[in-house]
Amino acid sequence: MPKVLIGSVENYRKVGNFIERTYDVFGFEKCSYLKPNFLKAADPESGCITHPEVIKAILTCAKDHGHELTVVEGGFGKYTAKKCFESFGLYDLARCVNLNEDDFVEVDINGKALKKVKMAKTALDARNRYISVPKMKVHHKTIVTLGIKNNMGFLKKPAIYMHPRISQKLVDLLKYTKPPLTIVDGVIGGNKDESRTIPLNHGVMVASDNVIACDFVCAKLMGFNPRKIKHIRLAMESFGISEDDIRIEGDLSVKRYSLSLFNRLFGRFI
Repeated sequence: MPKVLIGSVENYRKVGNFIERTYDVFGFEKCSYLKPNFLKAADPESGCITHPEVIKAILTCAKDHGHELTVVEGGFGKYTAKKCFESFGLYDLARCVNLNEDDFVEVDINGKALKKVKMAKTALDARNRYISVPKMKVHHKTIVTLGIKNNMGFLKKPAIYMHPRISQKLVDLLKYTKPPLTIVDGVIGGNKDESRTIPLNHGVMVASDNVIACDFVCAKLMGFNPRKIKHIRLAMESFGISEDDIRIEGDLSVKRYSLSLFNRLFGRFI
């Protein structure tokens, strides 16, 4: 049965305690890589990207327990991830790979909606042995962007072809690449828009050994009904997970996230 750990983390100086607790519960043994959400080289306090203090805490915890993690990310632009690695001092802590500069390989997915993708070579090695570390925020196409959608960072840009039938395509992709551990940064969440975020002080972090259960609980924490979020519902059906299967440790401290009116309308047509 999937387990979801919820922690109250009021600021980024206290992230380390939650990461240590996550390690005690789940361990990092199955993971050799770490995949944040660095959509763009944004202010870490903006709620747009995974905060570097979360990444640093995970890398430090891993090293303290004898594990080395490689940080991998693509980002929206060719050099987005590289700029983030440099700006946040991550090159000093770990090997970092900008997937947008990697070689790409065409991969057969053979899903219901997604048939083939071009995926970075390093991502192919990482695909079932990485810690997914997304930001808790909204998205105009999928309502929320959390662990399941974080997989899109492995794909060759632009990935606009993912938008038609995106919910089913995300589930198809998840069958090919699925993290053993997901840690969601919701200390400062991203509200109204996935790129031009309005920061929301949520003070929460979430971890799970099941990315689908993790996203289900995170959607609840954001004030949404996860059953009405199509890619989460389809993933639960496809992988045979019900709400009753999910064991939650911690309090459901709900904050009300919402998409801007523009994004609610925009998401219907784009």
